[in-house]
Amino acid sequence: MRRKVPAWLQHNRLFRISSGLVRRYNFHDVGQQSAAMAYYLLFTIFPMLIFISSLLGVLNLNVEAVRSVLSRVLPKAVLNLGETYLQYVSNTASTTILWFSLVFSIYFPMRAVNCLVRCVRRAYGLRRPERPLRYQLRLLLFTLYLIIVIVATLALITLGERVLLFFIGHLDLPQGVLRVWNSLRFVILALLLFATLGILYAMSQDRRQPALYIVPGTLCALVAWMLLSMGFSFYVENFANYSVIYGTLGAVIVLLIWLFLSAATLIMGAEVNGMIQEWHQNRRQQPDETGYDRI
Repeated sequence: MRRKVPAWLQHNRLFRISSGLVRRYNFHDVGQQSAAMAYYLLFTIFPMLIFISSLLGVLNLNVEAVRSVLSRVLPKAVLNLGETYLQYVSNTASTTILWFSLVFSIYFPMRAVNCLVRCVRRAYGLRRPERPLRYQLRLLLFTLYLIIVIVATLALITLGERVLLFFIGHLDLPQGVLRVWNSLRFVILALLLFATLGILYAMSQDRRQPALYIVPGTLCALVAWMLLSMGFSFYVENFANYSVIYGTLGAVIVLLIWLFLSAATLIMGAEVNGMIQEWHQNRRQQPDETGYDRI
């Protein structure tokens, strides 16, 4: 027999938001969709790693600088999984491998983006796109934008400090500029990620939506993903040594779990926006008799 929730708890906003997210998680099969997206992301990572490492080799960028920054949020096992391969490809990089990997770095991310966009549309209560060709074109454009953001991020990490050192040495700029840059570059990276995820949520709509239906979920997803990644990394490195039980497969297991959690976080960010939209629509159409807004 289903127990009735006390009236005072029903009127608690935190409880209503939490219960609404749990209801949406189950109703929209977020767990199953996250597993599917993690599968696509797994096939996305390796062509993307080849492309990035080839780009690092062609541009003679610093692989260790990239690794040191990513180590702040990614589990150590995930970084170690491709580090040897990254070093090898970057040392033997060629333009042929670069263009070959670029093709697959566009195709597989498109599949992953398509999976995420479908989940976002479901969170907003939207049906299948009425113009498939236009929909695929938007997916392609966003995937290209995503690749540009990744390249810009790598340049920001590896080239930013070198460029500043060059200008400091030739234009007599104060050394404090370098310290300010080292402090602000992570803020800039966070803003890039925020803008990218916000554009994805907005792009998934059939028409332009107000910022109230885009920004909150984007911010929640970004903060939750960073906290979850750092927490999972701490857990794996200090409490769960998967390599003891699974050997070399331990890194792959850690990678799959992290991809699943990351996919669930991105999808739930859209669910937050969808719940806010549903909340406001219910408030306009049928306000609660007690004076509380429905969720």
